[in-house]
Amino acid sequence: MVLGLRISQPEVHSGQLLVHTLDITSSGAKIGAVREYIHSGSVLLIQRGHNRTHCRVIWSRRVGPREIQMGVEFLKHSARFWELDLDEASAGVWLSSSQR
Repeated sequence: MVLGLRISQPEVHSGQLLVHTLDITSSGAKIGAVREYIHSGSVLLIQRGHNRTHCRVIWSRRVGPREIQMGVEFLKHSARFWELDLDEASAGVWLSSSQR
């Protein structure tokens, strides 16, 4: 599901990046349209509308000359962050390094 997001790295004090989701679950997301490489283990603040939460980058990979994708997981359980009812039966494949 494609949803627009704003992400920032609180410890870096850089500006916000406008990105979008590629897949979502109640525990995180696969994010695309990232223009700056963000290392695994980095903590991000993501915002969708008025909802904000912190997450950790699980993996990051370059998929084109100017696009990076990454998998993130929420640091705290945020089941209603997306404000959507999610089918968790097929969720989580993006967390596995073999399924990236």
